[in-house]
Amino acid sequence: MEKRKDSIRIIAQALSSYRAEEMFISFNGGKDCTVLLDLIHQANLKDAKQIKCIYVRPLNPFSEIEEFVDRCRQHYGITIATVDGGIKAALEQICRADPQLKACIMGSRRSDPYCERLASFQETDPGWPQLMRINPLLEWTCEDIWSYIREHNVPYCALYDRGYTSIGDRTNTIPNPHLKVEADSSGEEVTYLPAYTLQDADKYERAGRL
Repeated sequence: MEKRKDSIRIIAQALSSYRAEEMFISFNGGKDCTVLLDLIHQANLKDAKQIKCIYVRPLNPFSEIEEFVDRCRQHYGITIATVDGGIKAALEQICRADPQLKACIMGSRRSDPYCERLASFQETDPGWPQLMRINPLLEWTCEDIWSYIREHNVPYCALYDRGYTSIGDRTNTIPNPHLKVEADSSGEEVTYLPAYTLQDADKYERAGRL
């Protein structure tokens, strides 16, 4: 997969520009940053596995996300630190705790909000902690993400099998209505198809966000 090779080239470029201890992976338990974490650990790049991973936990996290973060700790054999709060406050806290940090590797994709003009390497905006944002997955589509997960048997959060396609926290996320299986007259509860079955996913991925 050419996009996978491009992503690994970006990670390698990051490792040639910064020491591993000067970077961290911003992790939220979602499918995109899970693919990012897997790529970094499978890339066979010197020092790549030394890049720290930090789970930015929202105010009202899903218990399934919390469980999945623990599963990633075990699956990849890594420490995943936890920082609470919104992304800006979390980054400020992370940078205060470790002043040597210079770059943040993120799972942003071009179809995400505010990411359509993002570059693979782009400094944070004024008013934010001064970091280089590194975006190895920028050109991946939602279909690319799920293809990689399913082809490489990458673990993922159980919510995706229950119709969630873009996961925030319990206050702003519901199953994607485009994946709803209509209940029949027997009165059985409504069910949802898995996230990887969503058609035209880049367009409808966030339909479950409130």
